[in-house]
Amino acid sequence: MSEARAASGWRLARPLDLKLSRKAVELTAMFAAAMFFTYVFLAVKFTLAGDQGYHFGDFFALWTSAVVTHAGDAAVNFDPDALHVRQVAMGMNPDGYNPFPYPPSFLLLLGPLGRLPLHWAFYAFMAPAFAAYVLAMAWGRWREWWWALAACVAPATGITLISGQTGFLSGALMVGALRLLPVRPALAGVLFGLLTYKPQLGVLIPVALVAMGGWRAIASAAATFALGVAASSYVYGFSLWGLWAHSLVEYATRFHPVVGYMPTIYANAIMLGAWRSVAWGLQLAVSIPVGIVVWRAWRAGPSPRAAALLVVGTYLATPHAFNYDMPMMTLGLVWYFVERHVQERPFDLGEILALLLAFTMPFFMLELKKVGMPMSWAPLGLMFCLIAWPRAAEFEPAPEAYV
Repeated sequence: MSEARAASGWRLARPLDLKLSRKAVELTAMFAAAMFFTYVFLAVKFTLAGDQGYHFGDFFALWTSAVVTHAGDAAVNFDPDALHVRQVAMGMNPDGYNPFPYPPSFLLLLGPLGRLPLHWAFYAFMAPAFAAYVLAMAWGRWREWWWALAACVAPATGITLISGQTGFLSGALMVGALRLLPVRPALAGVLFGLLTYKPQLGVLIPVALVAMGGWRAIASAAATFALGVAASSYVYGFSLWGLWAHSLVEYATRFHPVVGYMPTIYANAIMLGAWRSVAWGLQLAVSIPVGIVVWRAWRAGPSPRAAALLVVGTYLATPHAFNYDMPMMTLGLVWYFVERHVQERPFDLGEILALLLAFTMPFFMLELKKVGMPMSWAPLGLMFCLIAWPRAAEFEPAPEAYV
């Protein structure tokens, strides 16, 4: 069969191959932006004025760890029972469970916040992290207003605010590193090294860097991580690293109540009632081909398409991530939308649906959890396939557009 006939057969086989006009796409995007701007506004209001039980979300747990560390008891963070007692004494619901799964190096950033009251600590942590995230997304692209707008109104932004979690920080580090990689590989490596405070979000970074031969970035990332280990060991004691590794074993057994907030293959399988061994098998069966696709994309060097594959593929390849970890995925979604839009190539209805599903998924996971529907894998898989599909290379921008 000729290539032309094969391509024609593929188009006929696509059930949602309905082209949308540029105006229709713009109106759809505007409506989605307005809807989620309202959501983010309400999220901010709820976070700052919520009742005592949910005031500042999970940041209360981060703040209690900061207070404990500032008091000179950093080791308590890696003893779940002792930490729970401290948290309850500081006002947490006794039925709550808020462990500290982060490596000791994260305490270097978090510890000083223990000097501050809860609300000031929240502002001191979240405001700079959010600003850095928006800056990483929009730097050099201020005329392409989609980038800044999406960073501000994406559902993942509202979820991160409500939860009081670290998604803006990890998003700023990942997006910033990917954008710096072509021109400042050593600096990009520093950001990758700092991202090791959440190592599960970096599962595809070694794949990408080795594939492209990014040895300077690898060296600076390794040096940054080693410096974090050394500094935290000097300040808090090297024994904390052993305590952290031991605490992860217990933490790994406590996922089941929260799998509804996790978009990973492992979590979706658990929600379906699969045994843990089967869930791990399914996760591995997806992680390997995702890693292969990312490897092949990065063999040609860093590019917007390769970066989009990495950030979207991360949530398919890692077994452990939450919806509040997903601001960095906005990079891949906006890239796909902007490049199709500015090139004036018509969108298929299926593409628009896939983009909207992936964009809104961090929010709708909250509702799907209530009814036990593990569907978060679907929009992630659809978007990964759309970006990986060879046709995506047709609208690859010039290299200078990457930074």
